[in-house]
Amino acid sequence: MFKRIVISAFLLLGFIAPSFADELEDVKTFFENYIKAANSYSKNVTDFYLPDAKIIRVVQKPDGGLESVDFPMERYKKELTKGMRLAKLSRYKNTYTNKAYKKLDNGDYKISAIRTPNRDKTGLPFYFIVTNTQNGWKVKEESMQTTVQKFLTSK
Repeated sequence: MFKRIVISAFLLLGFIAPSFADELEDVKTFFENYIKAANSYSKNVTDFYLPDAKIIRVVQKPDGGLESVDFPMERYKKELTKGMRLAKLSRYKNTYTNKAYKKLDNGDYKISAIRTPNRDKTGLPFYFIVTNTQNGWKVKEESMQTTVQKFLTSK
């Protein structure tokens, strides 16, 4: 009896492990595609997000404190579209290092990294929470730490 249970568990793992690995590879590919789209100023970058995605900017204040600012997705889309032309002219790009992928209890994934904007010397914490939809993986929540103070005045 014990032998049957062990064999059944082993067979079950044989089916689950490959699907988990494939799913993780899909999430990694999704993030790499997002980076390419964002760094090439693609007008379709907002297609990576759910329509009601939660957007958070964590602003490093001059006194060293942090303040979180939430943005509605509609506002985020408008600001992204406005800033894209300037970003392209200045060749603005982000690099992401120390990437980590963690499957959450609800099936979503948390993608964490250190985001380094071009011309910056130090990176800043970043994460996405992505969820699987009928249209593939989508960003459900985004949080980026930033030193840009205008986020505090434009609440």
